[in-house]
Amino acid sequence: MTITIKDIANRAGLSAASVSRILTNRGRFSEKTAQHVRQLADEMGYYKNQSAADLSQKESRVIGVLVPITHTNFADEIIKGMQGKATELGYELLIAFIASDNQQQLKTIKSLLSRQLLAVVMLAIEIKDNTFKVLENADILLLSVSNQLNNVMPSISSDNYSMMFTIVDYLYQKGHRQIALIGASDQHSTVANLRRQGFIDALLKHKINYNPDFIYGDENAYQTGLNAIQKFGKPLPFTAVIGSADIISIGLLNGAKDAGIKVPDDLSIITIDGTELTELTRPILTAAQQNFAKMGELAITTLAGQKLSPDTVVFTNITLKQGGTVAQLD
Repeated sequence: MTITIKDIANRAGLSAASVSRILTNRGRFSEKTAQHVRQLADEMGYYKNQSAADLSQKESRVIGVLVPITHTNFADEIIKGMQGKATELGYELLIAFIASDNQQQLKTIKSLLSRQLLAVVMLAIEIKDNTFKVLENADILLLSVSNQLNNVMPSISSDNYSMMFTIVDYLYQKGHRQIALIGASDQHSTVANLRRQGFIDALLKHKINYNPDFIYGDENAYQTGLNAIQKFGKPLPFTAVIGSADIISIGLLNGAKDAGIKVPDDLSIITIDGTELTELTRPILTAAQQNFAKMGELAITTLAGQKLSPDTVVFTNITLKQGGTVAQLD
């Protein structure tokens, strides 16, 4: 049997209105009375019917979060940031995993939109055009996190173009002139396009000739790193490589070891993301660390403010985290 506020009121000897105000932190009651009511609520198994509350207030405090079904090691950090801020501000998260298949995307989106939502947040997802139209036609706020969608949806992410200047500048200062970029050749990915162009322009800034063959791999996968080492062979035609995700860089690291290439003596590696995975490798990966927890927090505060337009872009900072995978060349 569902426990109601009226049930608690009968046990406490108070009116239902008083109990409601205590449980929603409204009104003035002695600490003793308030504590007694909350204790009764816990003992009796009361929980708030948020859907009913949203309907009565005509404003939902539930935020749908779409997460790619293919594992990304940074999604957990974003969700943790979102959850902490959502709890603080009185919002709830409803998480759904979404595939890349068009029909599965539509099914997941429609299922999520059947709930009463304030907003839908997409974590590093590229969605199909017809799926996006379904979201656009829904009367809710939309936000992309860790991905930029070229003014079609507000976004919170690192500045993927400028990030590449920071990384290339660092490698240049370490004496590297032959640099490869692995995992950013997907022509359909906005993030990959931004990183690729930033990489090319950063090389030109230092008057380094751009070699298109040094950009390889379109999947953020461990195998991409392994394949890159096998593709370029030994000796490698470059002294440094940028892995476009931690899982790629671990593939590069292990692929180099399998090929008898010493890191960092023969090959320097710097990774993008800088999640806890980088602490598990030996040597520890040098990383351009993204602030995923901050992205999650900003997602909630931005939605709470409800001041969004399709061209809203919020950038979070990156930090170069020193590891043991970049050598200083003579």
